[in-house]
Amino acid sequence: MFDPSLNDRAEARRRATERVRARLGFAGHSAVLLAVTVLLLIVNLVATPAFIWFHWPVVFGLIGLALHALSVFGYGLGVVERWRDRETLRELDRMRRDRDDASEL
Repeated sequence: MFDPSLNDRAEARRRATERVRARLGFAGHSAVLLAVTVLLLIVNLVATPAFIWFHWPVVFGLIGLALHALSVFGYGLGVVERWRDRETLRELDRMRRDRDDASEL
């Protein structure tokens, strides 16, 4: 017997797991950017101490990190989830129609 509440709980668990993975991905991105920033600072100070340039690549890394933060914590997450849900329903409907068409043959 099909229990929709089990399906709802499984979907909620899947979404929660996906959100936790997204947050961990953001934490990893932050850690890598920090390590790259320190490395660039060291290279800059050793190679060309008279000219400070390390901040330019870091600015672009911070822009990427900000976009990543928006997708994980901000408005973007809801938009992506709604789009994914629409596309999933559309694909399930297409698969159902294909199956029904094949069974008529």
